[in-house]
Amino acid sequence: MPTAVSRTLGGTQSPSPLADILSSTRGSEPTQLDELLLQSSGPVTDLSGFSMMPCLDSVRVLMFEPEGGLEGHALSAIGGEAALSTPPPLVVIIQESDGASWKTIGHRSARTLAEAMDIAASLEVTPENSSDFPICPGGFAGTLGYDLSRWSVPIAISNPPSPGTLLGVLWRTDAWMIHDRASDEISVIALEGHEWLDDPPRFTGPQTRTPVPRGVVPNSESDSDHASKVSRIQEGIESGNLYQVNYGRRWNGPMDSHPWEAFSRLSDTNPAPFSSWMMVSDHGWSVASSSPERLIRVYDGTVSTRPIKGTRKRGADDASDDELRHDLASSPKEIAEHLMLVDLERHDLSKICVNGSVHWSDWRIEALSNVQHLVSGIQGELSESFIAGRAVAEMFPGGSVTGCPKAVTLAAIDELEGSPRGAWTGSMGHVHSGAGIADWNILIRTLEAHSGPHSWHGTVQAGGGVVIGSSPAEEVEEARWKAAAVTESAWGFRTGFSDTDLPEREVSIAPFPEIKGPVSELSPGRRGPVGHVGLIHREVEDAPEGSVILVDNLDSFTENIAQSLAILGSDVLVMEGRPEVEGDPSETLNHWLDKIRPSRIVLGPGPARPEASAITMEIARRAVTGKLLVDSLAIPVLGLCLGHQALGLAAGWDLIKSPLGAVHGIPSMITNDGSGLYSGMGRELVMMRYNSLVLEESNDYLIPNSWDETGTLVMGLRHESLPIHGIQFHPESVGSPRGMEVLSAFLEAGPVEKRHGKELHSS
Repeated sequence: MPTAVSRTLGGTQSPSPLADILSSTRGSEPTQLDELLLQSSGPVTDLSGFSMMPCLDSVRVLMFEPEGGLEGHALSAIGGEAALSTPPPLVVIIQESDGASWKTIGHRSARTLAEAMDIAASLEVTPENSSDFPICPGGFAGTLGYDLSRWSVPIAISNPPSPGTLLGVLWRTDAWMIHDRASDEISVIALEGHEWLDDPPRFTGPQTRTPVPRGVVPNSESDSDHASKVSRIQEGIESGNLYQVNYGRRWNGPMDSHPWEAFSRLSDTNPAPFSSWMMVSDHGWSVASSSPERLIRVYDGTVSTRPIKGTRKRGADDASDDELRHDLASSPKEIAEHLMLVDLERHDLSKICVNGSVHWSDWRIEALSNVQHLVSGIQGELSESFIAGRAVAEMFPGGSVTGCPKAVTLAAIDELEGSPRGAWTGSMGHVHSGAGIADWNILIRTLEAHSGPHSWHGTVQAGGGVVIGSSPAEEVEEARWKAAAVTESAWGFRTGFSDTDLPEREVSIAPFPEIKGPVSELSPGRRGPVGHVGLIHREVEDAPEGSVILVDNLDSFTENIAQSLAILGSDVLVMEGRPEVEGDPSETLNHWLDKIRPSRIVLGPGPARPEASAITMEIARRAVTGKLLVDSLAIPVLGLCLGHQALGLAAGWDLIKSPLGAVHGIPSMITNDGSGLYSGMGRELVMMRYNSLVLEESNDYLIPNSWDETGTLVMGLRHESLPIHGIQFHPESVGSPRGMEVLSAFLEAGPVEKRHGKELHSS
């Protein structure tokens, strides 16, 4: 087995010595085939302890857009028409370096991004490694562009990249140079015998920064066009088709200088813990980022993410900074954006973690030079069935830069932006599956540049999560805040702001402010007791008899529901409610009942109306008419959000737009009459709502038993005699402090036996 060898080179007294080393060695032209730098800047925190630069002279894996990627017809996700669609396999090219150029040694294809990451993992070298560095030589590092999303979330789009477009690149990294920012020591860690151990790149001193270019104004859509797209998103939210969409506005134009110079300036003016630089020389592709956001970290068996959502400008001084932070924490719109994202990322992490291990660990405000953000920590224990590379693929792309539900918003983004995103909102980082290590950022605050015959052409995108409470004018302003530092570094253009509009402050971290109201009841870091945890299955053939069937309706919270049921001791079978290929819903349901004989069925939430899920409506119709049976026993059914609406529709109730407006991601007061699932819980409960539509009562055999805080909107119902319950809110959410009690009450409810037309509770 090979060995990883480390060597300490000493200190530099430079804030960014690896960037200085790369700058001094490259000169006017790169001295190595390609370039990659993962740089932390600003104060040393728990996020920014190390900067790292790999040697890229070994193996390279390129991922290209295949032929036939266009789906052939346009769907409107905003109009509720999103559909799953499997893209053709990625084209994967494997190359080796001969010291002067890259030579192709293999052609592969990958049906998913996970398979592409597996190809890289098969080329790793896993050495014995006794170092304490957060890196291991012999793995891979590189960039995954956003447009690889279709190979992790297969959704139909209309604007894929042109065939042959380079979507991602990974290099095998047999040696790393590491800057420990706390000690200011530079070290090399490499596979035994690597030339960097004896002759590493040398630090020759800080490099001179070139002046900011002036006079180039990049192209962009108008503020009014931007605002109109925000309004269009909100129309889709009001119709119940989605909850949140991250729209990105684009600035682009020719550059007067090399993008490396823009990166150097950006590192000085907008320091961030996950800054990064990449250049693929022979493809004329570079990426310069000062990202503050982590997509995923895998280390020592723990997998974590730190999503960002919720933004305010920096204040001119500490007092105004504090005032803006309190305003951020008190804003229902910002809290909705953030908690929705926390729920989404819990869902994503749950797919790759040990059942019951995923939890919301903390939230705080992280302030950069121009803006400050609300940031949460979410973590869990990586499942033995997932290697680090596959974990990266499953988390990609980050929910903070797509929206919710993730699959639907990928299609909505394509519809609104009308072109591929490229690198922006993709990810840059490193992975060593054999060593169980990975760390990837999200490419926001990012410049992407492509070389032309005479100059580079740059693109910057910025935006934010649009929710029902968003102000179109404020969304326009927020996008310009976020883009300002990057566009200034690239073109000397501050996205319409003067230098005094956005003060440049020191990077800092502050706790979440104390505020009043339902949000004060939320407790990140609090974990309930976990006893016997049930298993979660995805195939009918794998699930044991008596499992709880959970119908997944393309929601981004489904895994949270499955985890909650498993934590409460149930085996769960998750089945698609809106599959890519539709079958006869009656036959599908009969198959489930015959094979599983479920103890209970949960109709999950999702975008659009319940009629979009034929199987959900089939279950609801049988349930409310007493025809959902196993051995003459009526199967208990719980409808969550869309599932709750399906039960009402099946019983002849009307489903209408909420007369009080849509509510998404808001911890809300729910009143109840103490019956059904609410027995012994108290008459007022804080629960998380995600709904634009509400049921309107029209008969009496479904009985309303919970309402919104006004007492006018139905938030829950029960059948007069059958074990059927519906709740409009989301008990699995972090915004529902007592939601597990509601789910537990459902799991404890007994089935009902049908005899001579009467319903009797079975013993």
